[in-house]
Amino acid sequence: RDFFPLFYSAWQSAFQEKTILKAFEATGLSPFNPQVILQRFTTSTPLASLSDSDSSTISTSDWRKIERLLRQVVDDRGNKQVKRLSQVLHSNSVQNALLKHEVMSLREALVNERTRRKRGKALPLLEPEEYNGGAIVWSPRKVREARSQQQQQKLEEEQQKLQKAEAKRLRGDNRQAKAEAVQLRRQARAEARLLREKERAERAERAADQASRAAAHRTNQR
Repeated sequence: RDFFPLFYSAWQSAFQEKTILKAFEATGLSPFNPQVILQRFTTSTPLASLSDSDSSTISTSDWRKIERLLRQVVDDRGNKQVKRLSQVLHSNSVQNALLKHEVMSLREALVNERTRRKRGKALPLLEPEEYNGGAIVWSPRKVREARSQQQQQKLEEEQQKLQKAEAKRLRGDNRQAKAEAVQLRRQARAEARLLREKERAERAERAADQASRAAAHRTNQR
């Protein structure tokens, strides 16, 4: 759905009168000027002719200016290192231009998506069985029915969300209740264990007291 806006924008940018005229001018066809091509094969260019080129800022995407500047400062154009440098500059320039275009396209697609979301969902209007393409004119009754169906669907979705939220809350309450019950059972078992230990200690203490009294009684009888 984002293809046509991007394609149409690129098509409008590429197929412009000034772009076409520049293409003819760059090849020396219109206006007719063979020197445009011949001057590319000149052997050397004085460094003094750099004039504004050495002081002006050159964009990394303008590979033609970079190539022209390279030809002005390098005499031996047949050198392999020079050719490789030219290729690297050209490749980096193209990649930079592509990345800029991609960023612009992604931003435009993001803006279109946000705009589409703000407009809301499309009405659930079904195409007729005999539809063969082209524009469809819907009757006011069909539009009202579609809006009513969309509103009903929206209410059902909201109801489902509320039901899911309530079910989640109940699950949380059940987990909390189970945890509290487990804690109460642990506490009851701990209290029962303490009570048994206390009773056992009291019985042991009574038995020891009785044994002590019996031993004292036997001693007195002797």
